[in-house]
Amino acid sequence: MKAKLTAALLPAILLAACSWTPAPYQPPLATPQPSRTPLIVPPTPVVVFPSATVTATGTASGATGSPTPTETASPTPSPSPTFTPLPPLAVEVIGCNTSLDLRHQMGEVTNAYTRLRNYSAEGLTQVCATLEALDEDRVHPDKTVCIASLPSFHQVILKLTVDTQFQVDTSIQVDVVSGEGLAAFAFQESCREAGLFLGDPEQTGVVEPIP
Repeated sequence: MKAKLTAALLPAILLAACSWTPAPYQPPLATPQPSRTPLIVPPTPVVVFPSATVTATGTASGATGSPTPTETASPTPSPSPTFTPLPPLAVEVIGCNTSLDLRHQMGEVTNAYTRLRNYSAEGLTQVCATLEALDEDRVHPDKTVCIASLPSFHQVILKLTVDTQFQVDTSIQVDVVSGEGLAAFAFQESCREAGLFLGDPEQTGVVEPIP
């Protein structure tokens, strides 16, 4: 009985299986992820600073200020010394006094000690010095004194005498001339202002190098 029932149902089962169509497969939907904001990195600008040299007067610890440039002061030019050229022939009254000249039958006379110097590059010849006085009386034989030669850069002290009035303070002048035509003079307003000659009288008339 069971065999007959099974045989009767088998064709129906096969027919139903042939008419069944399986449903198409649909994969599950993926869960959407939240979107991220993209990271944008801007390009780094290249800044070029101009080169400069700055000298600071000092840097304090922790100071934030800009260094102060050091100003260099220009040196003040020193004035050049002015040199006065020496005269080729110079004369100077270095002493003066009065005395009595009985040998020449004169009373009071005035004596002037005069230094002559030759600063020229050449020697001088026939150098003569003459003493003049404001109150001069008779001509004294030692009024003019000459030397035959005065070499270059040499000096000589001459004693000149004039006849003057008694106890009168007079002005004197010494005139010098050489055979080459060089001339010089020295004026002394007062013989008392000139003072006494403190040198060695034995050195008068001696030619020697200028010290």
